[in-house]
Amino acid sequence: MAAVVDTADAAAAAAEEPSSDVVPNADPAVWRGVLGDDYEAIQELIDLTDPEATKSQAIIDIYNGVPQDKDKKNKTADEAPPTPPDENTMRRCIEDHRALRASLTNAIRFYHARQGDVPAASRQLARHLLWRAERNMQLEARQTAAASAGEGAADAEAMSVGEARSSHIPRELMEEGSFKAAGRDKQGRPILCVRARLWQPGRFAEADEEEFAMYMLDHIEMKMNGSKTESEWANKTPVGEQWVVLFDMTKWTTANSDIATVKRLIKILVVHYPDRLGMAIIFNAPFLFSAVWAIISPFLEEVTRKKVLFVKNNRDGSVNQQLAAVIDPEDLEEDFGGSHAQYPSPAFV
Repeated sequence: MAAVVDTADAAAAAAEEPSSDVVPNADPAVWRGVLGDDYEAIQELIDLTDPEATKSQAIIDIYNGVPQDKDKKNKTADEAPPTPPDENTMRRCIEDHRALRASLTNAIRFYHARQGDVPAASRQLARHLLWRAERNMQLEARQTAAASAGEGAADAEAMSVGEARSSHIPRELMEEGSFKAAGRDKQGRPILCVRARLWQPGRFAEADEEEFAMYMLDHIEMKMNGSKTESEWANKTPVGEQWVVLFDMTKWTTANSDIATVKRLIKILVVHYPDRLGMAIIFNAPFLFSAVWAIISPFLEEVTRKKVLFVKNNRDGSVNQQLAAVIDPEDLEEDFGGSHAQYPSPAFV
């Protein structure tokens, strides 16, 4: 069957969560002019992932939670789907897909990430829609629980989206400083700084680590400037729709190495935040890290590996010129040779 659930009583289409995307819902003729032949392919991608009308058996299987074989070409993006979703999750998935159809930009990112491979992009997008729906259902459950524990609905409204997403993450994990927002690069892309030496493998539960990573990625995503015109989407994802990750490897040792966690985070990035990475800067990596990189790099697609820049600090403490070409020294912390004060560790946002 093409329709996964009976949608007669499905909730009315809801607006997508706030995002950085500021491109208006342009006339199809405008998008056709910008995207050229890709326009029809992206429309096909959207049609294939429609929970109410898909004709693709692979997508129907994903929405029904049927186990799949891994795709050898796109193994990271094509892992088995989650457990079969319940009816409420599917309704939310349908709402999100309707919003996706109204604004093409998210579908374009998945299309770009899979380099025009529509079947692969459709599988990835379907899994993402389910994942997103499940996360939003969990979010609503936390807000409802807050209301039940308090004096009523006002307590749920008082709990921000950021608070609901972070309320169950250990405070120690948020305050240790291993992940934090750290300004912007010269192109205006928000920077996520990762202090590898502060990571303590095994200290926190895997689920908490993943939730914290997604919380920070959502936070960085909200800081993006967004795109202003449709023309910016021709052949690539606009700079305003991407971020930079700055990995500080200073004083990193193998005691901070956690390959399993790194693999899980790569999967999250590849599957659910496609084409968001503008650049990854690995700062001051010691020689020992080369062995870890040899293990990690095969899990990255070639297009992602090309975005990785390795830089070393200057012995006199001044900023590395390669790093300064990307990020203004005035926006870099002193640890990187810049003049900016330490950016704060994340809190409820």
